[in-house]
Amino acid sequence: MPVMSCTVGEKNGYKYGESGHCYTFEANDESGRKEAKRKAIVQGVAIEGGTPKLEKADYEDLIDEETIIKLEPETMVKNNSNNCIFGWAYLAVDKDGVQQIDHSGELVKEADFEDMELAVYAYNLAFREADMQHDCIAKGYLVESMVFTKEKIKAMGIPDGILPKAAVWLGFHFPDDNDYNEICKMSKPMFSLYGKATKEVIEE
Repeated sequence: MPVMSCTVGEKNGYKYGESGHCYTFEANDESGRKEAKRKAIVQGVAIEGGTPKLEKADYEDLIDEETIIKLEPETMVKNNSNNCIFGWAYLAVDKDGVQQIDHSGELVKEADFEDMELAVYAYNLAFREADMQHDCIAKGYLVESMVFTKEKIKAMGIPDGILPKAAVWLGFHFPDDNDYNEICKMSKPMFSLYGKATKEVIEE
């Protein structure tokens, strides 16, 4: 498998392929182990020119409650005075430059993030609506949208390591109080992008 176990001194780690750098972690440190494995996967993206040869076993143990991209109530911005909800709609690369694997076990490479950026612009121009639980009934309306990239963050003068390097932020107004209150009552609400895309298989 392309993501391989390795050791440096007495520390275990992961690397991509035989020649990759070995990212180590401390014994009994599960979060450190997962971070080392994520770094090895990102290393594979660089080595293979954007298309690492991964198997499902290379990343499936990273897709859990900690790594699923979701919006917890305390991290969503709610404006009760005008029934608005704001939050991250998609996170491709986090503030530390780590490639993220999303809720569906998929990823958008930073090199291809312009495709996501253009898709968001098309949505902003042509659709601008949100449903609930994918019922395809418009209940929310777009009031805020920002696609963050490294270039935009730099132009804003925001220091590195503060914001995700490739992400989509959205805000919606829900005019019906019942719809807004239903969202606020959800224990783990999240934005979910709905549309069509061309997938590229990166596992053998």
